[in-house]
Amino acid sequence: MEKLSASKLYRYTHLDPEKFSQPNDISESSRDKNILQFMQHFHPRAYQSLNFGLHLKRNQNHIFIMGEPGVGRIGMTKAMLKKMARKKEIPNDVLLVSDFSEPNKTQYLYLEAGQGHAFKQEIESFISSLKTQLPILFDGHSYQLQTQELETKLADKQQAKLQEAFDIAEQCSIEISQNENSFMLTAMIDGKPYRSTELKNMDTSIQNHFEQAFQDVEEALNSALTHFPAMQHEFMDEGKRLNTKFAKDHMEPMLQTLKMEFGKTSEICNYLQDLENAVISKLHLFWDQSSDQVTADSGASSAAITLDEMINEQQGMSRFDVNLLVDHRGLKHAPIIYEQNATMPKLFGYAINSAAASATDPVSLAMNHQAGLLQQANGGYLLLNIQSVLKDPEIWSHLKAALMSKRISFEVPSSSAVVPYHLPDFPLNLTLVLLGQSTHFYALQELDAQFSRLFKVQVEFEAELNRTQEHEMALARQLVSEIDEWNDLEVDISAYERLIEYASRMAEDENRLYTNKAILRDVLAEANAYARANDELVVNRDIIEKTIEQREFHTGLMEEYYHRAITDKQVLISTDGTHIGMVNGLTVLTVGRQSFGQPVRITAQASPGDEGVVDIEREVDMAGPIHSKGMLILSGYMRGRYMKTKAMGFSGSIVMEQSYNGVEGDSASSAELLALLSSIAELPMRQDIAITGSINQFGEIQPIGGVNEKVEGFYKICSTRGLTGHQGVIIPQANASHLMLNQQVRQSVAEGQFSIYTIKHIDEALGILSGKQPDEANRLVVQALEKMNEKEDDED
Repeated sequence: MEKLSASKLYRYTHLDPEKFSQPNDISESSRDKNILQFMQHFHPRAYQSLNFGLHLKRNQNHIFIMGEPGVGRIGMTKAMLKKMARKKEIPNDVLLVSDFSEPNKTQYLYLEAGQGHAFKQEIESFISSLKTQLPILFDGHSYQLQTQELETKLADKQQAKLQEAFDIAEQCSIEISQNENSFMLTAMIDGKPYRSTELKNMDTSIQNHFEQAFQDVEEALNSALTHFPAMQHEFMDEGKRLNTKFAKDHMEPMLQTLKMEFGKTSEICNYLQDLENAVISKLHLFWDQSSDQVTADSGASSAAITLDEMINEQQGMSRFDVNLLVDHRGLKHAPIIYEQNATMPKLFGYAINSAAASATDPVSLAMNHQAGLLQQANGGYLLLNIQSVLKDPEIWSHLKAALMSKRISFEVPSSSAVVPYHLPDFPLNLTLVLLGQSTHFYALQELDAQFSRLFKVQVEFEAELNRTQEHEMALARQLVSEIDEWNDLEVDISAYERLIEYASRMAEDENRLYTNKAILRDVLAEANAYARANDELVVNRDIIEKTIEQREFHTGLMEEYYHRAITDKQVLISTDGTHIGMVNGLTVLTVGRQSFGQPVRITAQASPGDEGVVDIEREVDMAGPIHSKGMLILSGYMRGRYMKTKAMGFSGSIVMEQSYNGVEGDSASSAELLALLSSIAELPMRQDIAITGSINQFGEIQPIGGVNEKVEGFYKICSTRGLTGHQGVIIPQANASHLMLNQQVRQSVAEGQFSIYTIKHIDEALGILSGKQPDEANRLVVQALEKMNEKEDDED
């Protein structure tokens, strides 16, 4: 047994001011370097694992980051990814354009990073200029002159075919007058014209002559007119060829410029050539003419042309649009994208609803498709929160399929409200980094056979680390770096020392540090607010101390309710005197983020019998399995310590008084055993000392959790009622290094008003609480047990 001095109840931090000073460089690269140095010293396991995983050149080497939120997983992972991304080439820009070989089909084009936007602008400018310049070109003098030549040529050919009919008519004294769509024949007699109906009054010879002449001229005219459709078709073809020639001559210099600027790949050159052909085939879209009058026939059937024309009339100019899916302008390294709330549209792109979109045709919708994060992060790294991925089974199944096949396949929407549009498969080459906790990782590893094939790299951030001077300094310097952008009050080095001590308190070990920097930043932010509210100019140790006290006060309403119930004697707890069969145990209650200690009265009654130890909580199904296990261990200790050579029966009942919500844990098993021994031997137990600790079957005291909260909880009750100088707590010796008690407890211990004892064996606690030597107390227990069994021995 050891009675602890105040110096053993708390471990202070002392930072070296010279080593603590920070460099003035606050650039992004310097911050990332500082983060990596912090990670390397503070989280060496995670640093080495992540560094190894990023250098692993294997298929499907995706990464799973495990760790408690708040330890800095995201910031440190991003810094490491930036370091690797700078060594990789910046991926190409990706454009979605029409594939002119098939209706409603699209294709991807790839350009060097930053050139995609320029290419899109140039194509849009090219199409826009054609809209304005082609009509002007076709209204120009050169074009009109050549058109007139074609018309004159057609007229001459038609007249040549009709000449034979005119010659016959002249020989037969017949005049041919031509209307827009027909010919009229009249007989010329003595210089006067006569219609065929007017010749009935003339001589039969004249009638017969002109009847035969009309017939001969009509036959000659009909024979000539049979050649007119072919002539007209030839004229139209020559006109289309003229249109094509003028359009090509106009576009060729512009397209050559585009090819010189962007045509570094065959795909780009082929697209520009196909674009030229597509413009030629759809010149009517740039000119107010019918499609069958503007460009040459492509050779397709009339039915197919009609259907194609209908589709293109609906599409308008959308087939010439360029959709810049992925734009890497301004990117200095391979992309790194973090998305906390992943959804199907965010990951795979937006499926536009026709009711909400102004466009109603497939190509227009495809040209308005927005790239998803998988496409944007291609060639780099994508970080996702595993919880957001798993919330929708469709996300997880599609994501796995994309990673396994290394391509994104876009399904045609099946809903009638969505207009289907074509997107080709997208080749995928990225590293996916999932952020979660160990429970997520091991559950997926167990339940999903493909998970281990995809995620071969496991990176685990530790929640606690050894409290060394190096780790203390690394944590303090990192906090300075992270709050540098706050532009708030000056923070003294003593404030960081107190924060490190607070991190040790959260780790429940003076030799460990809790690595959750988010909580420490929150305390700093609240300390700045507290300092400003109290007109302080510097955040120092005292401000941090008061801020922590304020946090506990703000969230301490439930603790106040529980403690008030004790001080108002609604819950019976004695803090002075002695009592047989009654011991004060210690428990921890957790409400939200707050945990606080609460004393509990443990009572026992023993009598002759053979029922052994009866756990009342277990009998009424209010005890958890660990508590029940502790009671069985207690029974084992009784048999091993007091009945080694002789069987002795007894009946004893144990209960935690006024507990109505169930009991779990074995930290009260030492108190329960002491209450039982007190009842058996009728040994009065001190009520001004509480005890916590679990026992094994040999009576050894084992460590428990929440030791600081338990000590402070009993101290508050004693302090409220008035400290006597005799009150205190008994804790396991193994928990001595876990003590990081508040200032009030330390001060009372230093003044001798409160005591903390550490023990290794239950005999030490028996001596403290009973006021007797352990051997004497145990002898009384044996005597009491023998007395309980005297009657049975006499009967035997």
